[in-house]
Formats: sequence, C-alpha cells, structure tokens
Amino acid sequence: MSMTRDDLIHWLRHTTHERVVDEVIDKLDSGVDIDDLWAAGALTASKHISNQARNLLGFVSHAMIGCEDARQAALGQPDDIQRLLLVQALAQVVVDLHDPCFAPYELLDVWGIEEATVEESIVQLRNDVKFGEWMRADHRIVGLERRIHREDLVDLLLDIGLEGIVTDDHTLITPALSLDMMQLTGWEAGFAMLRGTMRYSCTFPRNLEPYRRATHLVDDLGLADIITEGDVDAAEAALLRTEFLASAAEERPVLVAKAVKYRHLNAQTIMSALSLAACDMYLQVRPVPHDDYDAVSREVAPVHIGTTLNILRASLPRMKSRTKALAVVMGGCLLERGPSVLNEEFEFVPFEPDRAYPYAEDSEPLEGLTPDALLDTLQTAMFAHDERTATAAVAAYLRGGGNADVLITALVRAACTDDGTLMHNVKHLHSCLEEFRASTHPDRGNFLIAAARWISWYAGKDTTTYERAIGRVSPKPVFS
Repeated sequence: MSMTRDDLIHWLRHTTHERVVDEVIDKLDSGVDIDDLWAAGALTASKHISNQARNLLGFVSHAMIGCEDARQAALGQPDDIQRLLLVQALAQVVVDLHDPCFAPYELLDVWGIEEATVEESIVQLRNDVKFGEWMRADHRIVGLERRIHREDLVDLLLDIGLEGIVTDDHTLITPALSLDMMQLTGWEAGFAMLRGTMRYSCTFPRNLEPYRRATHLVDDLGLADIITEGDVDAAEAALLRTEFLASAAEERPVLVAKAVKYRHLNAQTIMSALSLAACDMYLQVRPVPHDDYDAVSREVAPVHIGTTLNILRASLPRMKSRTKALAVVMGGCLLERGPSVLNEEFEFVPFEPDRAYPYAEDSEPLEGLTPDALLDTLQTAMFAHDERTATAAVAAYLRGGGNADVLITALVRAACTDDGTLMHNVKHLHSCLEEFRASTHPDRGNFLIAAARWISWYAGKDTTTYERAIGRVSPKPVFS
C-alpha cells in the first residue's frame, strides 16, 4: 500500500477508536512502513490535538510524546510487542482527537514576529512564557527559527523547559521527545511539535523558584565555564548518591553545584548519582491502596521524578554549557522536592521516606525459585496489582542471575496490554529502562524493580484496545 504521511494523518483524523486497531494492523500487513506510522501519529497529535494545560494536575494530551515513548520502548523487542505498542500509541491519538478537552483543534501556521535584535526577541519570548502569552510566544519562536541556528534554538527551548520541571516533567520531556521524533519526521515537519511544547509551558502554572535558585548557584560558582562531559565515574557517582540521601533536602542543589565546582565531577557522573537517588526515593514512597485508582492518581505522581531525571540526562548532549550546568543543578532541585506525593485531597505534601520495596517478608518465599518460575510469579503479580510480590520477584530474578533482556521484554509486554493510562504506563517504563541501560552501578536493578512497581499499578486495568489487537498480533494473550 502506498500512502504518504499526509495520507496517514488524514486517515487518523477521520477514523474512530472502534476501527483504528484493525486499520493499523491492516496497514502494517499491506506494507506501510512502521516508521511512517509512528511519525504520522506524532504529527497528527501535534497539529490537531490541543496540548495546552489548564490546571495543576495536568489534564493534557500525552498522545504526541506517547508515540515517541512507545517507539523507544519498542526498539529491540519482538515484532508482536512492537505492533502492540504502535496500536496503543495510535489509539491514544485517536481517543484524544475525540476528547472534548483536546479537539477539534488545529495548529495554524503563523507568520512569526521579530524584534530588532535576536537578544531582544529571546527576552520577549521568555516574558511571554512567564505571563502565559501562548500565541505571542508561538509567533516568537517561529520568528527566531528564521534567525538563529537550530542548535541555538534547541538550547533555548530546553532551557525554558528547565524552568518548570520541578512542577511538571512535561515542560522538558515534551521538547526532548519531540526532538527525538524528528529523527523520523525531519526538522521542517517536526517543528510543529516544538511549537506545541512552547504553548504548553505558557499555559502551565510553573513554580519558578527552583530555577531561580539554580541560576544563582550556576552564576555565583561560575559553573557554566567549568561543567564538563565524559564517562561516568562509578565510584564518585556511588558516593554522591549516598550523600544525597543522607543530606537535608534543601542541601541537595548545593551538593550538586559543589560537586561541579570543587570535585570537578562531570555532568554524566552527577546525573547518574541523581538518577540512582531518585529511584531509591521512588521505592520509598508509601503505597496508595489500589482501590484509590484514578487515571491521574496519587500513585502516578511520585514516579515522575525518575522520568524527569531521565530526560535531563538524555538532553545533556543537546545543551550548551550554561544550560547543561543549569540542568544538573535542577536535578538537585528535583531531589530537594523528592517524589511528588499527593494526599487524599490531591494536594501536594512533603515526601517522607517509607521502607523501601521490595519488602524482606515478600522476598524470602521466592528464594530458590528458577528464573522462569520468578517470571511467572512476576506476571501473575503485575496483573493482580500486587506490587509487593512483583518487586520482590524482580529482585530475586536479578539476584539469581536471570537474563535482564528477558525480564525487560516481560515488563514491556505487560505494559503494552493497558490503554487506560494516557500512555503513562509506557512513558514511565521507558524512562526506567533507559536509566537501567545507562547505569553501571551494582544497584541498577532498582530501575527494573521500580518499573515492576509502576506497571503493577496499571497492568490490565483497561485492555479494550489490547483485546481488539491481540488476536491479530500474537498467538496468545499475555494474561487471561
């Protein structure tokens, strides 16, 4: 079947949730390239779904970045998992196209505006974002795109994204994943995704105090001139992780800044320590009863700290020195806040460490089981929403020398069964997997334990899309 990406966008805009599953599989079977379908999903979402936040709990579309999260999670996985993830991502696009909060919508071309100098345009853009002038900010980045090098514009958008990450990871994860998707879309077509990320930051109530604090630390210590990149120093990362966890929360951004200034640690080493500590914190968050489930639930908020650290680390190669220095110090600000914890009234409350998963009494009965038996235990536990047994099974599997790639496939397969999470299940799994692969620390298995805890919250909660797809994609279901 010969279809252009414009043809695929037109199809997605006019199909329905009831038809999209079979139509995606039909297109794959007829020879449509899977990369064209990934790209079409992201472009459709960027141009025809409003991604402008309206409240603090972030009832926004995850469809656009969900396509990239799913595409990355699918890499290296069996063909049926790749297809299931594509189906879930495109089904989310179609669902959001029919959601009255997000559509009908069209991102129209704008003519762009320019100030007398580039510097003045940048100042005015940042003011527009600060005051929520989303349309004017859109015009300004279109104007700037004509005047400055792409790498300078990317650095600027990532810097603006840093301002809001302690409030919400979307301010940075959206431009970062959009830039990743541009590997398929190209710059010209994909620029619409970056325009949408700016509109998001304009309409989200960001807490700017952490960014101001990070800016003072970077400037006072001259970190922009001395921040370096390089391989992770595993010993220093391990030591810094311990220091983060032992320190008072408000000292963590200062510890990061001093690690750059006086210990001459590079950005990758510091980010490794930050990510390990964030994972430790997530595993210490007091569990929320599963009966309190909600699509934007109290169990969803805490895991975002790991996703944010992941996107900070992944964005470093695209950042200039000053932005890179700000990024690592903002990582310290994230640890100062800790995991986002919500009470029963969905109010933010300070993080207080509970005992860490997995619990000893859950691990002891699993000792001596074979890797295959532990994978069976894990699968049963995830679909029973039993995070205690699931995390214990992963820990036992890794201690027993089980193959990590086989475990990862089991986790991804479970995540792609569910379609009731606004793509959160895949989004946060993707970040856990990326941090596991990037780490060399003996405790890097904690990232997979965190993934199991996370997936156990959602696995099998809403499987309408999955059940429509499974008969045509795989010979047997993941669960029964």
